[in-house]
Amino acid sequence: IFVSNIPSYFINYPNQSILPFSGISNRKTIHCNENGYYSIYQSDRYGFNNPDKEWDQNEIEFFLVGDSFVLGNCVNRPNDISSVLRKLSNKSVLNIGYANNGPLLEYAGLKEYIIPNIKNIIWFYYETSDLYNLDYEIDVKLLKKYIDDINFKQDLVYKQNKIDKILDELINEKMKKEDNSKKNFEDKLSFKIKKFINLWNVREFLYYKDRSKFEKEFSPPIEFIKIIKLAENLASK
Repeated sequence: IFVSNIPSYFINYPNQSILPFSGISNRKTIHCNENGYYSIYQSDRYGFNNPDKEWDQNEIEFFLVGDSFVLGNCVNRPNDISSVLRKLSNKSVLNIGYANNGPLLEYAGLKEYIIPNIKNIIWFYYETSDLYNLDYEIDVKLLKKYIDDINFKQDLVYKQNKIDKILDELINEKMKKEDNSKKNFEDKLSFKIKKFINLWNVREFLYYKDRSKFEKEFSPPIEFIKIIKLAENLASK
């Protein structure tokens, strides 16, 4: 059983030979809890939240690119967007969404996993966070190569075994740190008390309430327009 990761976590991870855009393949994956239960899904051959057989269809009607909404954050099948679309259309649907993905990670994922038999690509844009995410994605040298070099790819579809190994090692490393020691418990309790004293949640609410002003400072950036044009050209090709 694997705990879901987010690709953006690896952006500044040291000694990383490749940058994964997905999770461990063919693994029962525990995700998030927003509704009183932890959502769980069986990952496909590339570590995304799809029934694996969808990759073998002769024709893919809808190919979804996006963030946590596209992944299906905190809900189980058949209540995620892909499953609902699959049921309504009676067609094949794939998604390569992951939490915290911004436009550059989404385009890079599209470039890595797009296949010729796709009929329609649905790009999910989320105003609240996409431009914010792009602001730090654009500074990552490896990600920047995806828009500076039209031929650049990591060939991730051929490196899933390596991705699985990297993620397994990462989870094992994190689990060793997250033990049940008294010190660990005291640190967490201390952090919660500090959050309460500092009115953390109130401050966070006010920050997000005023987020629109922050967005307008760099909306729409040149990089975002360039990414959408590149995605359109890739889709047409």
